[in-house]
Amino acid sequence: MFGIGAREFEEIGISMISISIALLIADIGLRGLLVEVPFVETVKQLGVLIITVGAGFILHELAHKFVAQMYGAKAEFRMWPQGLAMMFLFALVFGFVFAAPGAVYIYATQISRKENGIISAAGPVTNMILAIIFLMFLPFAVINFGPKSIISEIALIGYSVNGILALFNLIPIFPLDGSKILRWNWIAWLAIAGTAAAIYVIPIIMFG
Repeated sequence: MFGIGAREFEEIGISMISISIALLIADIGLRGLLVEVPFVETVKQLGVLIITVGAGFILHELAHKFVAQMYGAKAEFRMWPQGLAMMFLFALVFGFVFAAPGAVYIYATQISRKENGIISAAGPVTNMILAIIFLMFLPFAVINFGPKSIISEIALIGYSVNGILALFNLIPIFPLDGSKILRWNWIAWLAIAGTAAAIYVIPIIMFG
């Protein structure tokens, strides 16, 4: 029942790399990517983005997939070519990324409101767990590798990005996950959203 097919694995890989390249273009521009920034530095920054942003996005989607499969639904990640094109267009023209490379499509004869709420919660909760893991690793990275090392950069960006992904997806506006969780149980939405806010905001207040 669980598993990732060959086509799905390929599309996940393309989406991870695409969103990371788009973010890099938004940050340094196409000329910077191709000409101005040294190749080694470009590869390093791309690697950081794949580990933090790309992984955060994909693991979010796979959490939806595996929980949906747990309820007996068929669920597959599918790349969205128009979303990929729009993502690169926004990065090139406007300097920011409209991140919509793909999503998990769920096929089921019947999914209850509660099950749909839990499936929807799986994505943001995964980002919350990742944010905590990166945050816990950050002091170790700073002490052992230095505050400006690539390891510390990965930990800091990983915490920040996953915290933001969790909060953004919990906004109770359709089609975001928050709207489906709220439709199932407002107390569950409040608890999850409050926890996500605490995970992201409290460390910033405490440590700046």
